[in-house]
Amino acid sequence: MEERLEVALVQVKRKAQITLPVRVRRELGIEEGDYLEARVEGNRVVLIPQTVIAKLPTVTLSEQGERVLDEALDDVRDGRVVEHPDVQSLLDELHREAEED
Repeated sequence: MEERLEVALVQVKRKAQITLPVRVRRELGIEEGDYLEARVEGNRVVLIPQTVIAKLPTVTLSEQGERVLDEALDDVRDGRVVEHPDVQSLLDELHREAEED
């Protein structure tokens, strides 16, 4: 992926507010009300668009559900999981595993 080096100058206003230029917002799909993570990297401020997910209600699992969850967490901790770059990659692996069984 080729990185674009467009420059957009912004001014810090009262109460430390800035306005992102329209072309930056459009390119990243940023809309009013969206959240951005702000981090400092060296002498730069980096803004990263974020998706905020509402807190889910507390649930109570059955004993079997607790066992399944514990096994899944063990698999993650012990590195027995595979990260897929996309859905098609996951589907391909599941089909290969099904053919092997």
